[in-house]
Amino acid sequence: MARGQAFQVRNGRFRFICSQCSTKRYMPVPPNIRRRSVRCHKCGSQERCTLNRRDHMRQRQSGKITMVLGSGKEITADLHDISSWGLGCDVHPRDARVLRLRQEIKFKCSWNPQLLDGSRYVIRNIMGGRIGCINKTGKTLG
Repeated sequence: MARGQAFQVRNGRFRFICSQCSTKRYMPVPPNIRRRSVRCHKCGSQERCTLNRRDHMRQRQSGKITMVLGSGKEITADLHDISSWGLGCDVHPRDARVLRLRQEIKFKCSWNPQLLDGSRYVIRNIMGGRIGCINKTGKTLG
């Protein structure tokens, strides 16, 4: 089985494109599935598919950033991915305990100051050390 591809889900279906023979096929998918193994109906190769239900595609981005809380406390984080409306980062689990949902924060990026340019973000998701934030100012990123 080859390494997986990411496919965009629209209206409960995704367009599978075989990496071996480039055959295209629309396939239905249940709403709670994130990954699926699919066998090509033409060449028989099997492929792992990652299903993306987001409206805006994410770009993988990595590097150290600083999260600045409203109280002025700074937390070091690892940038994981970025989209036009938000970003995902990883923090140490002990630092994640001081964060709350809907908390307003800012990010500083020393290696590329224009990447985040002082925009305000709101924490939308906390899962262990993984933090998901949306852009509050309305500016698109990237």
